[in-house]
Amino acid sequence: MTSCTASQFGSAGLAIATNFELFRFPDYVTGQIDARRWTAVGQNVVLLQNAPPRRDQLMWLAVLDAGEDAALGSHTSLELAGFKAFSREAKEIHLIVQRGSRVTPMPGVRVHESRRLRLKDIVRAHGLPRTDTARSVLDAAAWQPYPRFACLLVAAAVQQRVTSAARLDAAMRTVGRVRHKAYLRLAIADVSAGAESLGEIDLAHLCRKFGLAPPTRQSRRKDAAGLWRYLDAEWDLPDGEVVVLEIDGRHHLEVVHWQADMKRERAVVITRRWVLRATVFEIRLEASAGFHDLRAIGVPTLAELSASQSAIALRDADKSA
Repeated sequence: MTSCTASQFGSAGLAIATNFELFRFPDYVTGQIDARRWTAVGQNVVLLQNAPPRRDQLMWLAVLDAGEDAALGSHTSLELAGFKAFSREAKEIHLIVQRGSRVTPMPGVRVHESRRLRLKDIVRAHGLPRTDTARSVLDAAAWQPYPRFACLLVAAAVQQRVTSAARLDAAMRTVGRVRHKAYLRLAIADVSAGAESLGEIDLAHLCRKFGLAPPTRQSRRKDAAGLWRYLDAEWDLPDGEVVVLEIDGRHHLEVVHWQADMKRERAVVITRRWVLRATVFEIRLEASAGFHDLRAIGVPTLAELSASQSAIALRDADKSA
């Protein structure tokens, strides 16, 4: 990146030929490299040590070697944005370059060629160029082989507050053809409606599949003690009853979480709400059983809601007449 200065990456122990005074003395630099005190990387960059580069140094090495029109992307960009990663792919440094660019192969750096790397997509973090967070989420998701994991990345990014559903939706309109696009659109729509976990996204899919009325997600309610509680999914039934569905991940099986869940459930039940519990695996793999349970307790279908609303409209019209 020719726009970088020595002060921006000097603390990482790097020098670049076009920007650092040391390269006015090529014989000295060559001597340090020949003596294996320094390490040459490609034609333009020198690592001022003989030890393997640290992670931050490797990031700088990658972008400096690639030159202009390159940026850290995907999981690496999200790391710089403060995202707490949970995938193996995040251990590598992900670099995006223009299609056809030549870069020096480096252990631990994965290079992605792109036809749509635009200047407006690039921001800086600690001086390092990286792709915008929303685009980085979509790239990381689209480069996954599994659509469910792609949806999980979308939910996690919004849950960790590194981006928003609105920004993801806007970025989705410019990505062109990418893997899992249909799944990602649905995941963004679900997150926009309040889903904050993969289990809640699965519940949204269940409702769409069986025509069930969608719930209010992450509704904020006061319990009997006056404390605010956030509920995974909640339905207001036509008869005035309220049904709550809590979707438990694996960590809810731990003793500490289990005890907290019992206290939480009691606090909700005391407020005269029906509380159902289900595991993520039930919602995902036994959707039909979950649907029948929700129907049995009175959760309406969209068709029933439509009929009910039509009846109410007719009744109100009769009264006004």
